[in-house]
Amino acid sequence: MCGIVGLFNPVSLASDAPDALARMSDTIAHRGPDAKGTWFDLERGIGLAHRRLAIIDLSETGVQPMHSASGRFTITFNGEIYNYGALRKTLEDENHAPEWRGSSDTEVLLAAIEVWGLEATLKRVRGMFALGLWDRKNDTLSLARDPAGEKPLYVGRLGHTVLFGSELKALTAHPEWRGDIDRDAIAECIRKGQIGAPRTLWQNVRKVIPGTILTLSHEQSDPTTAPETSFWDAFAEAAAARRDRFMGSPEEAVTRLDELLREVVSLQMAADVPLGAFLSGGIDSSTIAAVMQAVSDRPVQSFALGFHEKDANEAEFAKAIATHLGLDHHEIYLSGEDARDLVVDMPSIYDEPFTDSSQIATYLVSRFARETVTVALSGDAGDELFGGYNRYFKAQRLWDGTTTGRIKRGAECAALMALDRAILLPAERLGVTEILGRNVTATRLQLDRRCATLSAATPISGYEASFTGLDATHLLVPGAAPAHEPLLAQIAGEAGWSVLEQTSFLDMARYLPDDILVKVDRAAMAVSLETRIPMLDPEIMRFAYSLPDKIKLMGGESKGVLRGVLERYVPRPLWDRPKMGFGVPTAAWLRGPLFELASDLFSRDTLRSTGILDEDRVIAIWEEFQKNPSLRPKIVWTLFVTQLFLVKANAG
Repeated sequence: MCGIVGLFNPVSLASDAPDALARMSDTIAHRGPDAKGTWFDLERGIGLAHRRLAIIDLSETGVQPMHSASGRFTITFNGEIYNYGALRKTLEDENHAPEWRGSSDTEVLLAAIEVWGLEATLKRVRGMFALGLWDRKNDTLSLARDPAGEKPLYVGRLGHTVLFGSELKALTAHPEWRGDIDRDAIAECIRKGQIGAPRTLWQNVRKVIPGTILTLSHEQSDPTTAPETSFWDAFAEAAAARRDRFMGSPEEAVTRLDELLREVVSLQMAADVPLGAFLSGGIDSSTIAAVMQAVSDRPVQSFALGFHEKDANEAEFAKAIATHLGLDHHEIYLSGEDARDLVVDMPSIYDEPFTDSSQIATYLVSRFARETVTVALSGDAGDELFGGYNRYFKAQRLWDGTTTGRIKRGAECAALMALDRAILLPAERLGVTEILGRNVTATRLQLDRRCATLSAATPISGYEASFTGLDATHLLVPGAAPAHEPLLAQIAGEAGWSVLEQTSFLDMARYLPDDILVKVDRAAMAVSLETRIPMLDPEIMRFAYSLPDKIKLMGGESKGVLRGVLERYVPRPLWDRPKMGFGVPTAAWLRGPLFELASDLFSRDTLRSTGILDEDRVIAIWEEFQKNPSLRPKIVWTLFVTQLFLVKANAG
């Protein structure tokens, strides 16, 4: 795991480009504290830099940027190729291997690219990565990102110069940086909780889409129009797997997943540095920790986070599971005061508005784990792949496909709209702020969201409306364009997909890479900790896509097949309980240790100075929350974090 940056100008790079690149590289030193390197060809307009966190082959032969044996390719690479040993053997068996200089996965990747080409090589790879590859023969720069989006990659443009890097802060560190905030991106963040690829906070920067290769050349150097090819099409993979259904029994499905996890976990435990696991005590992390211990010959290090608030604390469950498995377990507790001290650091870690409240917990447990290990495996993606979120079941109940269900949805929406037209809208126009103790403006926004869910034309669009923080983001971000989600139409148009398949795939395509993986990468890499996610191995993803609902939900439970695997290692009473997640008690914190900061951020003066959010509506929501903190804590937290980031962006 490392950090990468680069510059490309189709004419040539100026003589001060090395200084600019060094400055960009220095801002992400936390991603790679072990070594740094740069390479330039000023005449051809290319410069690459690398920050190294040494994991495999700790010698100098693993230093980057690295050149291929022929000298044609130069790469700056972030990530891990878990099957690099098998790829190396294939090259050797086919007499295509160069004279190896070391044992790094990067050297194997370069050798494979020389033989098979970039796209064909990435189709063979099992790993997580973001890379910049210069082809001296064709004068092209290729930027690529792994299928699931585990590793980040940003690309932007300043005049004729293209900038890319692992984090936004690397691009904004360029001495000539200038950019305008994208209001549509802010609206998306308020609607969904994060800014999804390819959009970013800045109009002139985009995220490289997972599973794609963006190719820049002297003729086509604009990242927004340059050729983009997919080496992993998530929708096509899911559709193909569903056509080739798993036809075995539930018990056979459990056995197959157990076998896959053992294979993948064994691959991902390869490291020349200390390694451990995050353990929340839930099904997913417990399964990964259990499999790790099963394939290990020594106690696995595990790390858990607890909360002093009882209703959010799972640390005691994690400890019980760790004891049963024989793990070397460590735990740390997070208080509201810790949150107050940490929350102001989040904009510097995430670089753009990101509202998942568990970012604080993830950062703290990562920092705690880094005191002992350099690599940690996590159980992320289990919910998206195997049907774990409660919202999937709510969507199934709401969109049951019956005429009665449609009538009920229509009747409820009609009643809410009538209430709005008859009472709430006139009251707001007359300046009435409260009715029966409820803030009028905040209530109207809540009704708008509910009606958007009920009146949606398809299950997937209804799910989208119910899951987002606010549907009417145009009310909170004046001037923002209406949301346009082509993926929803693509999913809705695929015949035969169940509501569970539609909703879980949408989360795999958007929520996972734009929220979960962003959270984990930035929090961990801020403290130089590499994270690995076994469930995002391509073979496990394909297997999950192939499972029918009756197996995913066998026994009438979420994640039935994962539960079956875990039960082979850990007795059910130790983990069978309602899902808690890895969030934090935001409502209590916003009324306690974070109250003064929130009050300042939501003051009219601060809202006016940032100039993006609608002052009156945001203040109305904040005032409503103070009277009834259980009503809208997620939306208030979203606005709180967004405003926190906007204040930092305005400050430069």
